[in-house]
Amino acid sequence: PTAGGFQGFEIYHIKNPDVKMKLVEAANNQPYVNSPVLLVFCMDPSRVKMNFPQSIIKKFSVQDATLAAAYAQLAAHALGLSSVWIGMIDEKKAAGALGTTLVPSSILCIGYPQKMLQPKPKRNLIDLIHVVQ
Repeated sequence: PTAGGFQGFEIYHIKNPDVKMKLVEAANNQPYVNSPVLLVFCMDPSRVKMNFPQSIIKKFSVQDATLAAAYAQLAAHALGLSSVWIGMIDEKKAAGALGTTLVPSSILCIGYPQKMLQPKPKRNLIDLIHVVQ
């Protein structure tokens, strides 16, 4: 899924260990960033060719990058891989590490789990879904 089919995002697959270490720093020193597979999802509003105000175009790009990361995370899970989504990043440091002017929205760290964690309790649907009649 993508706004208008324009794919207003770019994905960076990071293999360079030096860049990974810069991204660890950009992600508040979270060690997960130094993972076997590291994907950085960046917003690219210039790809969204729609006649809307820039604030709306940017929102489409944020949503596109978020959807792409979420679907990548689901695909990794389907393959038996574990992942950590990191959204708390210093966008300027991360963009600098990537050598881009695009704004990173999230980092997805993927690998085989060292141990399986029990999922945290989820909200009941009755508490989550609000019916408006």
